[in-house]
Amino acid sequence: MSDTRGTPERGSGAPESSSQRVPRQSGSGHSLRRALSLTTLSAILPGSGLLGTPRRRLGLVVLALAVLALLVVGGYALTNGLTTTALQTAADTGRLRAIAVLLVLGTLVWVGAIALTALASAPRRATSGGRAALITLTAVLCLAVTAPAVFGVRYIDAHVDAVDKVFSSSGTVGGGGGGSTPTSVVGDDPDDPWKDQPRVNVLLLGSDAADAREGTRTDTMIVASIDTTTGDSVLFSIPRNLQAIPIPRDNPLHEVYGPVYDCGDQCLMNSIWTEAELTAEEHPDWYADDPTPGQTATREVLSGILGIPIHHTVIVNMEGFADLVDAMGGVLVNVQEPIPIGGRTFTDANGKLQLDESSDYTWLEAGSQRLDGPDALAYSRSRVTSDDFSRMRRQRCMVAAVVDQVNPMTMVQRYPQIIGAVGDNVVTDIPQEDLDEWAALVLKVQGATMSSLPFTGANIDTVDPNYSQIRARVYDAIHPQPAPEPPAEDEATATSAPEDAEETTEAPQEDDAAATSEEPSDDLEDVGAVCN
Repeated sequence: MSDTRGTPERGSGAPESSSQRVPRQSGSGHSLRRALSLTTLSAILPGSGLLGTPRRRLGLVVLALAVLALLVVGGYALTNGLTTTALQTAADTGRLRAIAVLLVLGTLVWVGAIALTALASAPRRATSGGRAALITLTAVLCLAVTAPAVFGVRYIDAHVDAVDKVFSSSGTVGGGGGGSTPTSVVGDDPDDPWKDQPRVNVLLLGSDAADAREGTRTDTMIVASIDTTTGDSVLFSIPRNLQAIPIPRDNPLHEVYGPVYDCGDQCLMNSIWTEAELTAEEHPDWYADDPTPGQTATREVLSGILGIPIHHTVIVNMEGFADLVDAMGGVLVNVQEPIPIGGRTFTDANGKLQLDESSDYTWLEAGSQRLDGPDALAYSRSRVTSDDFSRMRRQRCMVAAVVDQVNPMTMVQRYPQIIGAVGDNVVTDIPQEDLDEWAALVLKVQGATMSSLPFTGANIDTVDPNYSQIRARVYDAIHPQPAPEPPAEDEATATSAPEDAEETTEAPQEDDAAATSEEPSDDLEDVGAVCN
């Protein structure tokens, strides 16, 4: 019979020595580190951490679903191209809503996998500090995977809301029922949707329907003609005070005014919208199939003036334009002359707009400046100290600056604000299903040449316009002649100055044209040359 008095028996209640307690604490620490690692692994790749726990079958299912989703999305993007995939997704509100639902469900599964991994791998005899560390890590990881989903759903919601406002499913600008379906100019060829449409022309209208004014006044009228192959575009600006307006024979206004809308300075181009709306109220049967008589009349009249078809219209609320610029973080422009901001105005005896010196105003000084929304709107609309034609030039510069300065990083950082401002202040009759093709075309426009041809008092008579001349200039602008080939070397030598040219000590005479600062001729020019 052996002597066991020196060895405490298991369960005897005798205290353990420190050498016997160390291995148990070391094992507990190892288990805690393992739990932290597995939980982190589930946050990196959904379900992967569960493979090291008794819940490995569930982990395999979650992991397989995650890998399958990545393969499907990645394969689709690689097959169709990242840009095309993004544009197609942005254009399809149904797809976006489905993505939002899947994003929420996927995030819930992911968070559940993280939490379950922590529970399944937690050591049974962890210290209170170890339990707190595991709980804290689990909470942080759950928040880390939830935050992107929250932002994603927010972006999707803002985008879908704006698209539904801007691109009315009924085809009526501004939304609402009763509109006819807009006509698509996009072809059926997925590889080249613009194959049958070499040029597309879009009317950009800046609308002002302030309470103090009668009806809607389209003070900004720009037609953008875009080469769908190269992206090169020409902006044609039409003055608001153009008179003797030709009315198309098939437009109901022809029944009221005949072939020409002409009653002096009371019948201007920017009144066509209001005249059509008033005529529709008096003769609703004339506009039975047209829910937007003002827009239709403006588009058809401008099409006749320029001699080109206008395929679609985009209308911008000028008051809301300031919100869009603020959402973009401002816009950088080169202010070419001091412009008063704010203050009261009055019309003098000569009919010229003057600034009331006693009113509260500031000056927007000349030079390169980043303008906020209100200043950008004032820059685009002010006629004080200048005229309609100077304002038209500034408006073209503003359009070009906004198009040029919309970049992906700005869109991502400020997307909800930008798309919200667009949804509240922009409407169009472009079919929503064509949005991805149009978005791709806009990207092409950003990388191409943008020219400008304004029609102002410098190149036309706004009181008695020669419309044949206007149409000819438009045709030349969108059908540019190829640049002449450089002369051959022999010809260049033959036309060089003679060697025995007489010397002179007199300074050359300065060209009068170069010596004097002339008013802009408003010829066809690159927008950069006009605005910088």
